[in-house]
Amino acid sequence: MKIKKIEFITPEKVLDKFLDWFDKNKRLAFILTLLIGIIAHITMITETIMSQDGLWNSMDYSRPGAWEKTLGRWGIEIIERFNYFISIPTVSTISCILILAITAVLIVDLFDLKSKVSIIFTSLIMILTPTLTVTLIYIYTSFAYCFNFLISTLVIWFIYKFKHKKLGLILASLCFMFSLSIYQSYIGISIGLCVMISIIDLLKGEKTIKEILLNILKTVCCVIIGGILYYIATIVILKFSNLELSSYKGANNISILGILVGLKTTIFQTYTDFFSFFLKDTIVYNSNYRREVMYAVFFVVFAVATIISLISIKEENKKIKISKILLATLFILVIPIALNIIDILVVGTKMYTLTTAQMILIIPFAFAIFELINKGIILKWIAIISCVGIMGTYYIATNTSYATLKMTYNQAYSTTMRIIDRIENTEGYYNGCKIVFGGIVGNDNYPRTSALYNYVVDPTFRTPVFHGTYNGSIETWLKFIKVFYGLDIPVVSPETYAEVVTSDEFKEMTIFPDKDSVKMINGNIVVKFMEEPWLPF
Repeated sequence: MKIKKIEFITPEKVLDKFLDWFDKNKRLAFILTLLIGIIAHITMITETIMSQDGLWNSMDYSRPGAWEKTLGRWGIEIIERFNYFISIPTVSTISCILILAITAVLIVDLFDLKSKVSIIFTSLIMILTPTLTVTLIYIYTSFAYCFNFLISTLVIWFIYKFKHKKLGLILASLCFMFSLSIYQSYIGISIGLCVMISIIDLLKGEKTIKEILLNILKTVCCVIIGGILYYIATIVILKFSNLELSSYKGANNISILGILVGLKTTIFQTYTDFFSFFLKDTIVYNSNYRREVMYAVFFVVFAVATIISLISIKEENKKIKISKILLATLFILVIPIALNIIDILVVGTKMYTLTTAQMILIIPFAFAIFELINKGIILKWIAIISCVGIMGTYYIATNTSYATLKMTYNQAYSTTMRIIDRIENTEGYYNGCKIVFGGIVGNDNYPRTSALYNYVVDPTFRTPVFHGTYNGSIETWLKFIKVFYGLDIPVVSPETYAEVVTSDEFKEMTIFPDKDSVKMINGNIVVKFMEEPWLPF
């Protein structure tokens, strides 16, 4: 019996193979995404601004805890280790941009993009998407979410591009499991890429229907295996942590029966969310830049190019050609379902900006189809011009959003300083005196008069610095004052809080910054920001 000689791969061979694969088109995608990302998001690199949840969980954030585990997002802790759990905008933003630059390379490879124009717009949409703008201000999870984009893309890359097929399927299954452990809504990236690449393969005519369906079957198997592994891992982690799955957004009520019963409604929701993202203001604000018009033009041109591609499928056998046309048409129609599959899996949910990362795949997909048509120069020019407008408005909206968030923080700084001064000068105040914050600083306390607020990405950038729930408001108040003012403010118990804000004395107080908006009630300093603050129970 002959013993097979084990051949070790040297680092030099690995590097040579990587450099052969990492050709000029992929290098262009990487460098463009990296450079444009730094330029577009320079404010997030240089300023200390964040979302309400970002303030609540960041700055002295140590590591994800029980809450993330009960949501099934135990993978966040693993990924955030790469940043040593340091949640500051500079670190998280640079990390996110770097990860997305790598992801852009994989997308260029998956769609087999050759044109420099296609690669440029793929890089632009990767880094200018409004989803990234919103993701970056959630600085305690932003790196994990962007890493999830990479992992979700790798699921399909391992199936379609990896040379070692069996190993590729194993790695794809593990990647899908890990993707679910970070943020479940990103599964639309994997499913969407599978459908889009299948369409491209049909239009190119280089693969048989059997080969294309086999790849889809492989993807389905990897998704199922990955889902089972994720479920097992989650149950084990929760058991050893003595926790239960949260009911947050229906996470604990996912069932096959529930999915089937709500199928009619949820399928409609996937299409609603798809078109809302591009053509309405319900997810992202489009009309403030007339971006919905640009997208409408782009989709019309895209549709015409797709029809031309369908007619031009290279196939001598007429029956097979018709079959490919019908199958490709079916796949095109289900793209919104594939991208927003989470709408179907979690009944009652709907997409919002933070969960729409998968939508940007439409751009590289469209340009992959444009590359397939030899004629239609006018169509390509119209698509390019509309895309220039879209990317330009995304860039402006991103930086306008950061500017308004900085303005909101400046207003919160100045107002909080006045609040602390008023508290310390209230009769009866002493060091260690407990405080009641009756609500949060908002429009009733300082008006937002800047027109810039009309040109932000989405509603996230029109909200106050402090969180709009009882627990959230208390925690963000304490975090803001501790981090930016270096003070530990003691607050009353939830029971005392509820008693104070429902009392007649509180109701008789006026809204801050009026004279009677800060006073002593039952030995506690009370600051009134709202007529009816949130109650803890």
